[in-house]
Amino acid sequence: MKFAMAKVKGSPVYRLKIVPHRPLRSALITLLLLALAVGAAVTSYHYAGYKTSAERLSPEEGKELRAKLETLSTETAELHRELATYQLSAEVDRKAGEELRKRVMELREEKAALQRDIDVYRIMTSKKNSNPKGISFGVFSVTPIAEGKHLFKLVIQKLAEGDDDFVGDLSATVIGQQDGKEVRFSLRELAVNKAEPMAATIPLNFKFFQNVDTEILIPEGFIPDRLELAVKSNARRNPITVEAQLEWPEHK
Repeated sequence: MKFAMAKVKGSPVYRLKIVPHRPLRSALITLLLLALAVGAAVTSYHYAGYKTSAERLSPEEGKELRAKLETLSTETAELHRELATYQLSAEVDRKAGEELRKRVMELREEKAALQRDIDVYRIMTSKKNSNPKGISFGVFSVTPIAEGKHLFKLVIQKLAEGDDDFVGDLSATVIGQQDGKEVRFSLRELAVNKAEPMAATIPLNFKFFQNVDTEILIPEGFIPDRLELAVKSNARRNPITVEAQLEWPEHK
């Protein structure tokens, strides 16, 4: 008859090793390790001191380096002053160039106005005078003032002698290109309305000249090419109509 042996679970059993008790040997080993640790610390301290003293500069070397530092500081300050001078000179040159460019554009506009006056005088002295009062368009300028905004200026003048006033109306149309096609905008459509909207036609009433000043907004993608003008008098007898096309000013 066989009996099954039950497996008993319990704490694990470790093997034991019996060594002789030697307190003196343990103390000697501990003292040896302590001495090695102290020696390593002392060695590290002296090495750090040696490195510090080796890297320390002599008085002569320190004086020389301070002199070099002062020289470099003086040279740097001088270079900063020279840079500021050059920057100021460049800004002055830029402003002078801008003023010169504006003056050249003004002279071009004045030249064009004088040429138009000469053409009108030729018409007035011809046998067939269709413009007896000598209505002419003087200086015409368009000056950028903001993103897309421009200041529009036009002078309408009377070249004929006499104290009689000219009364009439002016219509102005800006012609240009947009998306590869010719597009026309009336000055009224481009004018920036401030106090009141611009009239479809601008009333004229002057003895010698009249200025037309207004802010206009150029539509995005629209490139003006020329200005089409038509002046019509309100005279009951022999009313006149003066038409002209002016080249749109270039601003480079």
